[in-house]
Amino acid sequence: MLKTLASKHRSTVTKMARKYKATIDTPDGPRTCFEVIVERGGEKKALDARFGGIPLKRQHTAVMADREPLKPNHISTTELVKRLRADCCEICGSTSRIEVHHIRKLADLKQQGRAERPRVGEVDGNETT
Repeated sequence: MLKTLASKHRSTVTKMARKYKATIDTPDGPRTCFEVIVERGGEKKALDARFGGIPLKRQHTAVMADREPLKPNHISTTELVKRLRADCCEICGSTSRIEVHHIRKLADLKQQGRAERPRVGEVDGNETT
């Protein structure tokens, strides 16, 4: 943050740290932080921004309240698995004795003289779920 401010104001990090350093009172005692206060005219409240000044001690009485996820985790199958489950060769249309060598990459299916590739989940014109 200080490096960004220094670059923006064409200054050094040390000068920015010195300019914005502040000490604030907290219930746990005084804390050092970086603070900017912008006074506004009229009856408007001053704007202030603070970085730091938070005590980093452990809260032993804190209660963890984790919420349940909105949706259950869904593991979807890949297109290759769906193509294998179709139990139909994408090249020759054979439905008997499907083996690994019957599955080809998509680029091979668009070669001349080859049958159209069936849609995913479709076997012999019938849709499956």
